[in-house]
Amino acid sequence: MYATPETGDGWITRLIAHDDEGFVVSARFAITPSFRALIRGRERDLVFAARSRLARMGINILPLGELELNGEYGDLQLHILAAIASYGIGEHLERIVVPGLRVGRLVFCPEDNRLDSATIYQLIHDNALQVPAGFSLDGRGYLILRPQTCVYCFPKPLTNEQVTAIATQADGKDLLNRLQRRLAVEHIELPPKDGVVTACSMFLHRHYVVLRNLDAALGVHLQATVLDPISTRGTNVYLEFINRTDQLIINPSVAASVHEAIRVDPRPRYWYGDRPATPAAPDEEATGFRTLRAIFDRLEGGAVCDHYSHRLVAVVRDPAQLLAGGEPDQIWIQPQRPRDPRGGPELAAGAVTADLECGTQILKDLPDGAGITLLLGYFPNLIEHTQICAAALRGCIKRIIFRRASFEHGPFLSARDHGRLADYEGLGLEVFWCNEARGHVVRHVFRGLRGYFTTPDTVDRFRSCLIFAIYGSIKPLAESALVQVERLLLNLRALFGNDIGILTGGGPGAMQQVTDIAHRLGLLVGSSFIETIDQKPNETAEFYQTFQARSRQARQRWFEIASFHLFLVGGVGTLEEIGLTLTDMKLGVIEAGPVIFFDSSDGDFYWEGLRQQLETMKRQGRVPSWLTDQILMTTDPDAVPRFYKQALRLG
Repeated sequence: MYATPETGDGWITRLIAHDDEGFVVSARFAITPSFRALIRGRERDLVFAARSRLARMGINILPLGELELNGEYGDLQLHILAAIASYGIGEHLERIVVPGLRVGRLVFCPEDNRLDSATIYQLIHDNALQVPAGFSLDGRGYLILRPQTCVYCFPKPLTNEQVTAIATQADGKDLLNRLQRRLAVEHIELPPKDGVVTACSMFLHRHYVVLRNLDAALGVHLQATVLDPISTRGTNVYLEFINRTDQLIINPSVAASVHEAIRVDPRPRYWYGDRPATPAAPDEEATGFRTLRAIFDRLEGGAVCDHYSHRLVAVVRDPAQLLAGGEPDQIWIQPQRPRDPRGGPELAAGAVTADLECGTQILKDLPDGAGITLLLGYFPNLIEHTQICAAALRGCIKRIIFRRASFEHGPFLSARDHGRLADYEGLGLEVFWCNEARGHVVRHVFRGLRGYFTTPDTVDRFRSCLIFAIYGSIKPLAESALVQVERLLLNLRALFGNDIGILTGGGPGAMQQVTDIAHRLGLLVGSSFIETIDQKPNETAEFYQTFQARSRQARQRWFEIASFHLFLVGGVGTLEEIGLTLTDMKLGVIEAGPVIFFDSSDGDFYWEGLRQQLETMKRQGRVPSWLTDQILMTTDPDAVPRFYKQALRLG
């Protein structure tokens, strides 16, 4: 994958001054040894880039003076002010400008990795870099970006609580997405001494872009000036302008330099750590599954009992001792008990019972900072989860490895389980699954707010590729239809490059056929499996997640990692997914983007009824016109890339 050479977000350490314009603060940035070696002697090539969520609220953060390097840290003075007066954020600044607020990062932007105009144009021509329609390239190698004809506003003034949540909470950007509304305009008007937030479309794969204020007469961009590879993909790449003149500015623009990103090849992390496997782990199996299964079999003392209370808990400081045939530091297995007369489902759901003992109670005896590996026979229930979280807060646990997802539901996780996985991510725990159904060990990895299981060697590709959600039927497509679908995927690859993936429901029929085509084309394939009686999950997805039957609608949230949604011919299940997707776009839960309804059959157009229904809803004001403008219904695979370029306003 590719990354921007940058620090992590710096934070305010102290307030220096406060006046009518804003605050002067001191901020600190952690400087790693590798970053210090990269910038040594070239500190003047560092650019401070403010956090985008603050800029979208009209808050500008300007660097004052030079960065002072001091050991592992760098200190920089900043001026924080409310630059877009019409947003009314100034009265809230005092509440959020406090020590600890994350304000932005330092980015290394040297001239020697900056691209010239000819190189930039060739990248655009080859679809290796997608920029807004109407772009220009000047003789100095600057890319001139012109935003879409839209502005963003807040229908109601933000409250203290909302501003605080946006600025400080992990999911603050999601709240901002819901509160800030997009309005189409004929021309962008930038009033004197005020500002405006607008957007453009851009897809950066292996480059980063630095916005430069070269001509204040066309507007001054706020200090959120660096657009990263991978994360800069979509229609809503926000641009924040202010007008420092006394004259009205129409349709502001900004210059940008384009830089080569740094290729990152991190070492995969396996269940036994990030070092190479010991000789005890077979070289022929990529994930170490057979070795780990044998360890579980040995620790559980033979065949697995068919009772929920048979719950292995084992603690080991160094997994190498398990690989070498040694015993864990501590082990606990619930003794056999008669079956609970109330049945298993309540226990499997994690209900608290008076007589249920949990082996995770041994965690309380671990010293702080032990950093152990925890092996579990089952994914944690409620009691185990609370004890694991308490131990994680003390630094006792480094990683969790579980063997079975559920006693009652086999490989399918409940909604509670997904919440627990999010807790483990927040606590910095690695989670691995010894998945016997697939015969591999997979790591749980978050992309944004949603986590999937994937093999360690696929983690970085999963995090970086551009994902298309493809929905369809469990009924297979005809051979002629498959030819059309393959042409469609070839068109997507030609437009967006090779680093793309697809995400399906993982069922048989059309979904399996699309999976097979994607594999032949070298695309990454993911699946979001649902527990049903009529679907056998495919076994070839490189990343996947599982959901119990009653989590059907919650499962749709995991399709949020996709940038685009494409519907093939489907039945009632597909119809439900259509409604959820369009509703999420309308409510701002997911980013509005092109939605494709594709019919590859030879008969009557399958989506005609839906097209008429949406037109009726639009006439009656039951669906916003901007949403229907994002929809293409077609039988022509060649029409899809043309529509993407039109809807995304790409040059």
